[in-house]
Amino acid sequence: MRAFLTFAAYRLLGGLLGYLPSRVGYWMAGWAGWLLYVLSPQLRHTLTSNIRHVIGPDADESEVEGLVRQACLNINKGHYDLFRLRHLSSKEIRDTVQVEGWENLKQALAEGRGAIVFSAHLGNVDLVMQLPPLVGIPVVAPVQRIEPERLFQYTLALRQSHGIRLIPSDESMIGLFRTLKQGGMIALAADWRAANSSRAVEFFGSPAWLPEGPVRVALRTGAPLIPGFALRLPDDSFLLQIEPPLALPRTGDEEADVAAGMEMVVETLERRIAQHPEQWLVSRPIWPPG
Repeated sequence: MRAFLTFAAYRLLGGLLGYLPSRVGYWMAGWAGWLLYVLSPQLRHTLTSNIRHVIGPDADESEVEGLVRQACLNINKGHYDLFRLRHLSSKEIRDTVQVEGWENLKQALAEGRGAIVFSAHLGNVDLVMQLPPLVGIPVVAPVQRIEPERLFQYTLALRQSHGIRLIPSDESMIGLFRTLKQGGMIALAADWRAANSSRAVEFFGSPAWLPEGPVRVALRTGAPLIPGFALRLPDDSFLLQIEPPLALPRTGDEEADVAAGMEMVVETLERRIAQHPEQWLVSRPIWPPG
């Protein structure tokens, strides 16, 4: 019954909010973000822990609280963006997302080995990643399955409404490699522990487990590994920033090369997340409690 009610509530909100104009939708998301902060102590605790690691243990309590409140607001704005996604035209998406560094992705794809874009849960990946397919770049990405299954299928349909192909992470990933061979792009999150392929690293000065898949796949396939990050702007449009490919070492010692590549990935993640910790919307603990 609880699973059904969760799905029903989410579907009802999606049906109601998806049609709202952005001015009204974001205003409602603001109020809902305040409620989320007040009524979700576990989420508040997780966000507080994650953000404190980012800005340092000596950060003022009021600063941390303010960033957590803003993160709750951004989480609900992201839900509104997801609900309205299928109602946005291709032109509206292109007008909503500015891009810096298109040339980095285009030059990498021109090499013919595809491209691996790694990112973090910053801004709103669901909306920003609709843009490449709209300009003719095939995109495939793994996605974590959620319960109940009907809710997962509903959100999957919303996220795939403009051409992205998403593969549940508990299924075969052969589609990712096929996309690279065909010269397309795969998108991988690098800031959230993967069940089958993670490595212990120093992340913001503390031990954490982060996925090594982006680095390992890049080394094995020869596809360039490109940092790409979304940023929500004050007017709720988005900026997609695509950096040049990482210069991964290729010494022939795969484990040493993966370790060195992970250091590059972590440095990139730390730099980007530290710029806007209130937009780092990870609802799970990244570091073990201590």
